[in-house]
Amino acid sequence: MSDLSDAELTDLITGLGAKPFQARQVSHWLWKHGANSFEQMRNVPQNLRAQLAERSPPQSTALAKADLAADGTEKLLLELHDKDTVECVIIPDGERTTLCISTQVGCPVGCVFCASGMFGVRRNLSGGEIAEQVLIARSRLAEGRRLTNLVVMGMGEPMLNLDGLLPALERIHDPDGINLGARRITVSTSGYPKQMARFAEADPSYNLAVSLHAADDELRKELVPTATHSVTEIVAAADQYFGKKSREVTYEVVLLAGKNDRRIDANKMVEVLRGMPCTVNLIPWNPVDEIVDLHGL
Repeated sequence: MSDLSDAELTDLITGLGAKPFQARQVSHWLWKHGANSFEQMRNVPQNLRAQLAERSPPQSTALAKADLAADGTEKLLLELHDKDTVECVIIPDGERTTLCISTQVGCPVGCVFCASGMFGVRRNLSGGEIAEQVLIARSRLAEGRRLTNLVVMGMGEPMLNLDGLLPALERIHDPDGINLGARRITVSTSGYPKQMARFAEADPSYNLAVSLHAADDELRKELVPTATHSVTEIVAAADQYFGKKSREVTYEVVLLAGKNDRRIDANKMVEVLRGMPCTVNLIPWNPVDEIVDLHGL
């Protein structure tokens, strides 16, 4: 049900003999209240609820497992309708609560330091599957706490699933949907200039982060073996995004001892980004045993 646009939902509802305003009621239950069963939709006629339930559930994603860390961070394993799984993470920080969501089952990029790409990519998530992560995570929050920020930095490469991501972001941002401000939404990419240009056409304007990791092409290719674009091309595309959206781009660097944390690496990064309004975010690496064994990081 979550993959239906408002127009498609209205067509479905009126096709069942109900009134168009009842489609808005159902939509509000889906997105405002996060209803995961039609029985929760108390102001929707029982016969309409029964007819909808025969077609599909309100949500196709279910919580399979939740791991709560000592600092309050909670990792959620979500099972999709076809039994594939993805992860999202709730990260509390004072009054701020950030949710990190996924866009693909697995990842095609294959960064040598990242566990998500170890087994490649299985498929793209639909727009509904992406947005449902927010609904499920929101339902896990303690009373009085709310999601304040969203980062699309989980499993997958967002720019390679814009057909799913853009409708999901529209629903997440929509005041009649989940209602999260665009300035609180950040999408991360490992660098696909053509897709970044398409993302720049999206309305409203979201924040962009680029997983650069190295400013030297040879070193970056070592860390991101699937990289097909040069650092210059990627940075130019990001700068064009800034020019179009007036949103300062963040460049992310996962620090790997002796690989990309040397003074020469920092100087090269300064050289490449000099004069550009941007932020460089240095990220500590969390070791993964299988990756340490495979790549010796």
